[in-house]
Amino acid sequence: MSTKRKSTDERKKEALEVAQKIIYEEGFYKLTVRNIAEKMDISEAALYRHFKDKEDILDKLTDLVFYQGCKLNTVDYDDSLDILNNFIDKQIDLFESKPYLSIISFQDDMFREYPSIKRKFIEHQDKREKQLINIMKSGIQNNVIDENVNPDAFASIFMGSIRITVLKWKNKKFSYSLKDSLNEIKSELFQYIEGDQ
Repeated sequence: MSTKRKSTDERKKEALEVAQKIIYEEGFYKLTVRNIAEKMDISEAALYRHFKDKEDILDKLTDLVFYQGCKLNTVDYDDSLDILNNFIDKQIDLFESKPYLSIISFQDDMFREYPSIKRKFIEHQDKREKQLINIMKSGIQNNVIDENVNPDAFASIFMGSIRITVLKWKNKKFSYSLKDSLNEIKSELFQYIEGDQ
């Protein structure tokens, strides 16, 4: 009985999922095109039809971290608190549905070996920080965020809180609800910033 041949998109998706699992279970240095191909039960040549090399795979994983559900949506919501709430909820949904993806943000070895990927991470983080600062300033102007809140400091606290919460969850092998933990963080952060409404 013949099995249906997978599409290019399906192969790429599978390869990226396998790559995440290898990094988590075996470590970054065990991530090779050969190792991915073996676990997918395909040839290296077949995998090279979808990716140029290991760096290309890591580049695509980086895109997943920043583009799948983690963008700040400033269009569909009425105020800054709604935007921040939506952002955290999307991070929760992304990492709970793809827990291995959370490890990509904590790969210092990867950043050392691939400076271009490190630059990409830094650029994305800088962009997100600027967006957060602008959202905070808008919230202060519209009196939904306390005027005494420092937007720059809050952006650092906000991003750091999410990062450390996800790191602790990863270190505990995803053994508890990330949603519960991040909702507690969200509640504390919102109490701190809410202005007179």
